[in-house]
Amino acid sequence: MGFSTSIGPVLLFVGLLGSQSLPAAYWATLITAAAAPLMALALRGHAAILYGTRTASLTTYIAIALQLGAASTGHPDNPVGVLSLQQLTLGLAAASLLFALASTLILLTGLLGLGSIFKMIPSTVTAGIGNGIAMVLVWLAIKQVMQNTWLVAVIAVAMLLLFNIWPIVQVRVKALKHLPGTLLAMGLGLVLASTLEPVIPGTATALSLDAGWISMRLWPDLWNHQLGHLIEVGLPGTLALALIMILETFTAIGVMETRFGLRLDASRQLVALGGSNLVNALLGGVPCTGAPLRSVVSWTAGGRGSPAAVSDIVITCTLVVALGDWLLRLPAGVIAGLFLLQAPMMVDPAFIKRLGEMVRTRRLHRNGAADLGFWITLVISLVGFFGSLIWACFLGIGLSALAVLRRLSKNLTAQWAYMNHYRSRRVRSADESANLARMAHRVGVLHLTGHLFFGNSARLTQLLDELHEDAVAVVIDVSQVRDVDPSGLTALTWVVRTLVERPLNVVLTGLRRTGSPELREHLSGLAGTTQRVDLDHGLEFCEELVLQNSTVQSHTLHTVAIEKNQLLQDLSEEDITAVLMLGERREIAKGDVLFERDALADGVWLLEQGAVSILAGTSLAGASRLATFGPGQFVGEMGYVDGKVRSATARADSVVRALLLDKAAIATLIERQPTAALTITRNIARELSQRVRNTSARLTDESTEAAAGWSNSSLSSLSR
Repeated sequence: MGFSTSIGPVLLFVGLLGSQSLPAAYWATLITAAAAPLMALALRGHAAILYGTRTASLTTYIAIALQLGAASTGHPDNPVGVLSLQQLTLGLAAASLLFALASTLILLTGLLGLGSIFKMIPSTVTAGIGNGIAMVLVWLAIKQVMQNTWLVAVIAVAMLLLFNIWPIVQVRVKALKHLPGTLLAMGLGLVLASTLEPVIPGTATALSLDAGWISMRLWPDLWNHQLGHLIEVGLPGTLALALIMILETFTAIGVMETRFGLRLDASRQLVALGGSNLVNALLGGVPCTGAPLRSVVSWTAGGRGSPAAVSDIVITCTLVVALGDWLLRLPAGVIAGLFLLQAPMMVDPAFIKRLGEMVRTRRLHRNGAADLGFWITLVISLVGFFGSLIWACFLGIGLSALAVLRRLSKNLTAQWAYMNHYRSRRVRSADESANLARMAHRVGVLHLTGHLFFGNSARLTQLLDELHEDAVAVVIDVSQVRDVDPSGLTALTWVVRTLVERPLNVVLTGLRRTGSPELREHLSGLAGTTQRVDLDHGLEFCEELVLQNSTVQSHTLHTVAIEKNQLLQDLSEEDITAVLMLGERREIAKGDVLFERDALADGVWLLEQGAVSILAGTSLAGASRLATFGPGQFVGEMGYVDGKVRSATARADSVVRALLLDKAAIATLIERQPTAALTITRNIARELSQRVRNTSARLTDESTEAAAGWSNSSLSSLSR
């Protein structure tokens, strides 16, 4: 499956550097197929990641060699394919030296444990470089056709058609599913070439390995040809080559992790990549990176561990040695066809899909990160083809970084929100809800997410001037803060202390859930603050503060007689007396359970004193709160409605006094007081409707915020 890419050096060297580069290309092909993959295994690279030549890094390497070869004799404007033998030798020598430097940088990056950073490079960079390479391959195919007869075009097009039709044939004929389309297309090309053009021209009668192309043996010649100047010219390309090699390998890592659930150490893979290619550069090879196609095929076929990787190396090297003379005599049509076969595999599918959509709808713009990613990919592709792959790589990383910062700017620079946007899950009476709505700006909410670092520390300090003047309390939630640096920690600490000194009631929430131990430890010790487990409970605390200073008092710490319970609203005194006689008064200790999820419904609880929280799940430890009810409200009404098992657990947050209307009482009420039962049912319906309305409003705000947060972080999710 990987043989067509294994002979990539032969194809691209001849296509870009001319036929005189064929001996160097053959030597590089064999060295790359053997030395680098074996060295990667020796350096404990994961055996599931099989190494091979990849078009992007190989093309970048050849572009560096072409640039340095032309610059070595003071004529940097030489066109492609007309380097003299001296320029070719000096260009490959200088390129291999810089290739060794790039590999050393990768090795050091891995040793420093920085592998996870490169997983953050956006996928738009890889896509843009791949598209640019695909355009180069198509251009090389056209060049082959223009330099030869029309038969070359016929052979190349026939190979491309067979390659695209073959997957359809494999679906219909299961016995052919293991026959690669690339191999079949190459076979067709050779048959057509031998039939239409029996005499296949070659540049030599035989091709042998020439150890004279070992890079270290070429380096001494560089001292007489402005080595410092060549390094200066090629240094940007060196950094680009290192990044492209990392991107290619991390693409393979991402594919294997996503498809097969593997977990690979990114830093260790960088060590294997850098170390193996350093040896490769010393011996005259070309960049060798993780190959997704080979890796997936091997794993799918059952390949596990080093034996599978070694088998791949042995088979590839055997084919390269056995077919050496045949590679020398590749017909121009087959070379053009191989270029065309590799081009579709380099193009990003999402880019093609978006381009097709634009053509069909005639709309150039649409909202969302996908559109932004498309235009960045397009720019990188065009620069890579018409300009330089080297600068395309830097341009792609720069544009993507700016796009990420733009999308993250709202997430990184939090703003105050208030009770018209955030509310706790405590179920309030109509009067309480109306009062809290009128005084929405009394409680400011600061919901921090992501990273607190020098990039947004200045923004944090500006928040003090933006807090509403009516605020009496603030909630600062840090549950979604991943990490902090000293600048971010200092800024947030200063904000909290200044708010305490104003004075305001400062409630810190989510300390147990934050991803930063330093932040948790630092904020926990701040004097004058109140801590709550999560944003929900922090909001409840502040709501109680607001209600205590209003004309409408909270029912949380008070008693509401059973006769005034919402369930008994609109009942006559006679009906209320009947209900009270049928019910059973109970007192539940703090922390005890009124009923558990999946238990049979025992009736409706009318709360007189205390608070009851409805929890998701059957375990109380860590269960999330769905709602909290207080005096004058009722819980467990669904058992009255449908008689099925409980869907949640109810726990007493304090000592609770309540009246339980069990199943027998409800049945008696329906039989003896049908009018009262109907009124109770209507009260339940009205209360449930009100709860649904309040919950829907709250969820709408939360979902809007979540959607915005997802949009802001969508490009950052693409690097990983």
